[in-house]
Amino acid sequence: MKVTKLFVKQQHGMHVEECKIITLRRGYGIEGDINAQAGSPRQVLMASTPTLADFNLNSGDLGENILIDTQVENFSSGQVLRIGKSALIRLTFLCEPCANLDKIQPGLAQISQGKRGFLGIVVKDGVIEVGDEASLTSQLFPALPDDTKGRFNEFVRRIPPGKAVKTSDLLLALGVSKAYYRTIPIFLKKASKDLPIHRIVRADGSLLSEYISEQEQLLRQEGIEIEYNRICGNSHYWNSSYFHDLELLEERDENFRF
Repeated sequence: MKVTKLFVKQQHGMHVEECKIITLRRGYGIEGDINAQAGSPRQVLMASTPTLADFNLNSGDLGENILIDTQVENFSSGQVLRIGKSALIRLTFLCEPCANLDKIQPGLAQISQGKRGFLGIVVKDGVIEVGDEASLTSQLFPALPDDTKGRFNEFVRRIPPGKAVKTSDLLLALGVSKAYYRTIPIFLKKASKDLPIHRIVRADGSLLSEYISEQEQLLRQEGIEIEYNRICGNSHYWNSSYFHDLELLEERDENFRF
């Protein structure tokens, strides 16, 4: 596999800009790209030249950062892609088409379902150039569900005791837009009893007591300070840099090698 094109998007709503080289930072994304953010599962978007050919598209039309000459949709969530000499990307989930694609080609958002490319998180720094080799390593991370409800369950289950997550950071961790704010109450109401949803609070730190009747009691039991129905201070919030696992097996086991 080889990298055929590279792109960076500097602002939302703008088309990606082609470049010869990009720099990836662990846990953050691509330097200079609008989607670079700690805690996000969509730091990098990889698309394939065969897909562009299938839909008669130009490079960059899918909003990709890295264009590869292989069908990336055949990859699996949790796999690790090595590109160039050192960059490693944890594959998270397939990128869902957005309505903006219809501006490029009418009906493109519908027909490109499951074919827009694969999203990922940077787990090792690196510089990528056009023409670099790409390969899947033997490393595997836990797979993330393609659907938002599945990712909600997976993420909330991992929030540590004694830590809380704001709804704004919850959307970041799930890789969804602000439009999903209205879906959070539905997820809370339908959550299984063993899911620690009491660790989710509003963006301003206030409790969601109307959906979680014993939230204050449960948070206090975990050592979280609350005053006037709101969490006190920032120390009780889960840091976004820990939202998704970045630790490679080679860092856990010195005998492991790719």
